[in-house]
Amino acid sequence: MHSFYSIAEETLPKSSLMRSAGGMNSPVRPGPNLYDSGAASKPQLNTQPFNNERLAQQTMMQNGLSAAPQAGVAAAGAVRSQVSAASDQEVKAQQFAATRASEALYANQSGSALMRLNAVMQSPDRDKFLNDIAIGKAMAQGLNPDLGQEVATARRYG
Repeated sequence: MHSFYSIAEETLPKSSLMRSAGGMNSPVRPGPNLYDSGAASKPQLNTQPFNNERLAQQTMMQNGLSAAPQAGVAAAGAVRSQVSAASDQEVKAQQFAATRASEALYANQSGSALMRLNAVMQSPDRDKFLNDIAIGKAMAQGLNPDLGQEVATARRYG
């Protein structure tokens, strides 16, 4: 087989390695550029199409590398936005409930009716009060009031 390189071009790197001076060897393959595989080093060729293709591939690769982190950041931002929107809705719902509760307290003379109800529910009259409610429900439904009293008794001892 015929070699394109001179003896010196082949043996100098080997000799340098044997003398522990391999770092001095050039990483560039020895010999004229005519024998390499790229079109960029051929003076007799039009290298523009080759260079355009190479640069287009490099652009696609770099765009892909930079698009991945950007997509991750965009997804995290979307999640953060959704969490924030949900949190805003919860806060608005809580504010609405607090507003309605304060309006109910105001309508009941600052909660005095609720305080009276609580006093009845904590007193010995609790069972009578619940019995009266059950009888009222039964009568409102057109049922015998004794059925309401039976339901109240069942709830009390059940």
